[in-house]
Amino acid sequence: MTGQGLLSEAGKLLSESGFKTAPIVVSNAKIWRLHGTVLERSIKKAFGPISLIRIGDGERFKDHSTLLKIYQAMFRAHADRRSWILAFGGGVIGDIAGFAAATFMRGIRYVMVPTTLLAQVDSSVGGKVAINVKEGKNLIGAFHQPTAVLTDVAVLKTLPKRELASGLYEVIKSAAIRSESLLSYLERKLPEILSCRPREIEEIVVNTAKIKADVVASDERESGIRMVLNYGHTVGHALETETDYRRFKHGEAVGWGMIAALEYGRELGLLQAEEIARLIRLIGRVGCLPSLKGIAVDKLWNSLARDKKFRAGDIRMVLLRRLGEAEIRDGIEPASLRQFLGKFLTENRSRGGAQA
Repeated sequence: MTGQGLLSEAGKLLSESGFKTAPIVVSNAKIWRLHGTVLERSIKKAFGPISLIRIGDGERFKDHSTLLKIYQAMFRAHADRRSWILAFGGGVIGDIAGFAAATFMRGIRYVMVPTTLLAQVDSSVGGKVAINVKEGKNLIGAFHQPTAVLTDVAVLKTLPKRELASGLYEVIKSAAIRSESLLSYLERKLPEILSCRPREIEEIVVNTAKIKADVVASDERESGIRMVLNYGHTVGHALETETDYRRFKHGEAVGWGMIAALEYGRELGLLQAEEIARLIRLIGRVGCLPSLKGIAVDKLWNSLARDKKFRAGDIRMVLLRRLGEAEIRDGIEPASLRQFLGKFLTENRSRGGAQA
């Protein structure tokens, strides 16, 4: 369910959906300070007092130690198989709280209340939950669908500009692989979207989530077509891993990953020059991507080799045939890709980001 002001109605809506007891809420201090009072008041009115688990803010906290903290807090709260988790925050919260729900007593229900644009359009849709390990991002995970998702687009008004931009890169990704019309809408309405104007924000949230939901519905377990959702993520995840999840927001890494995929696709004879320029120009209009300075091709390549999208040495990447249409390209020549990445890093190290 998506709309304005849903946070204050969360308890009522969840009660009407069949929930009978108070949830165990997983959030972080920043989100709770901004929006916790509204959510808690609504939940308490419908179910009584909640149990609150606060975790660290950021991708580096999506790890085993945080997961154990959630389990231990759930045991202290006397949680059992009838309990349910409410994930209240961005993608990190949703991923790790969802993974806790998937594994606690072999699986309990959970609800997502996403508070970032990235979470509203991406991680809250599709049922993929995970934690990170030093070997790579999301390598320990499960498929566990939320029972409900409540998306209040009004909370996006409190997002820092960088967080909003991070989500917009993921919106651009969805448009690039599936909807040229959404891409055109973004080009026309970007100033209003960056200003968080309600009508435009709701439009992109609904349409982007629908793109992902349609793809997932045809391939829930990522055995085929769902992989197109990984456009920009092959290089993006490697960039996150090699910088210890500290330099890039997820969407920013995907932004660089899309640019890399565009330029590699050009070397393979995909896309017209004007299409490549058009997408890079839109990425640049959203914001300035963090620098690639100091990232060595050897380390980036090692991270790529551990990525779950590289199966048994068969390197596959998602590339664009044209704007709005993606393909999964198998059998990519390792030496060719590695050489390209070295050139890509060298050419872009001095750039502060993808500028128009």
